[in-house]
Amino acid sequence: MYSRAQTAIGLFMRFVLIIVLALMPAMISAKAAESPRSLEWENLMPEIAPLPDPFPELTPDEKLELQTIISIRRQAELGMTSKVSATYELSVELEHKFRQAGYNIDQLLAKALELKDKSKEFDEAVVDKLDGQLIKIPGYALPLEFVETGVTDFLLVPYLGACIHTPPPPPNQMVFVRLTKAYKIDDVYAPVFITGRIRTQGTTRSLSYVDGQAKISTGYTIDAILVKPYVE
Repeated sequence: MYSRAQTAIGLFMRFVLIIVLALMPAMISAKAAESPRSLEWENLMPEIAPLPDPFPELTPDEKLELQTIISIRRQAELGMTSKVSATYELSVELEHKFRQAGYNIDQLLAKALELKDKSKEFDEAVVDKLDGQLIKIPGYALPLEFVETGVTDFLLVPYLGACIHTPPPPPNQMVFVRLTKAYKIDDVYAPVFITGRIRTQGTTRSLSYVDGQAKISTGYTIDAILVKPYVE
């Protein structure tokens, strides 16, 4: 025979079990809602119809060479390369090559700049629905501020060498990451995973080079809660 105390304890435990079972769906749902959403870099770009090819008369190699000229000129404008450097000399040689092939290189460059103005709006556009989401995204960290224990703020970029050897990616392919706790980066060439709350809040940051600085615009900000090495 059960005592009154045992009976009371049994009823109480049954009551607790019923409450826990009733709350489990809400608890699971809340946990799922806070699970970070995995993003790829293309998810940061709004869906817009692509612009038509402005250079149908050029071969794929010629288009690449034209882009190289534009990129090197941009590097010179940003102070990332000198006009007496071997890199800038390459752009001069490519321009000469276009002229020898019968192209008006000045018209091609003007057309490219016109297209750039049209695409600027797309490059700066962000995906508003991402604002406030808890996300996880891979990338490469470019440190902005250092403390003895590691890095506190950095730019997250989609590919190795972005902003260093080439003009910066468009703002919607750049993320400013804020850390509440310093993270030690042992290798700037190693990718990382960032987990945090993303904001559609653009910033302009100064990035230091060996021979100067450049202003870099970002389309997003992440308040990071976790930084760790990238693993496939």
